[in-house]
Amino acid sequence: MTNHQNPILFYDGSCGFCQWAVQFVLKHERNHDILFAPLQGETAKNTLSLNLTKNLDSVVVKSPAGILTESEAVFFLLPYLKTPFSLFTIFKLIPLFVRNPVYRLVARNRHKLMKAPASCHLPSLDERKRLLP
Repeated sequence: MTNHQNPILFYDGSCGFCQWAVQFVLKHERNHDILFAPLQGETAKNTLSLNLTKNLDSVVVKSPAGILTESEAVFFLLPYLKTPFSLFTIFKLIPLFVRNPVYRLVARNRHKLMKAPASCHLPSLDERKRLLP
């Protein structure tokens, strides 16, 4: 288990859409608090249950309050982003039974939405410190 107090965003490391989402968070984060780790990596294997590391159809957030998946994970991250993106938390008023099916629809089609980039973004020194194995 990791001892990080900062939230950890676990993502599908082989998914272009997921990689884009990580880059988006890095670019629009308020305070550089979020740590990042692929679901296929050692941090995920040592931190999450096996069923969460095998199900690559959901981002997973480990927060001090617990483990979050699907739309709950996304809405947890929104306040960490700069305005106007943090304002999207208003959509948390939409019931979970509506939000999660929409999340799953996007997740099922994520490989069609965005292919893995031909070249990788070279992280800055600050970003590298927050990328966990």
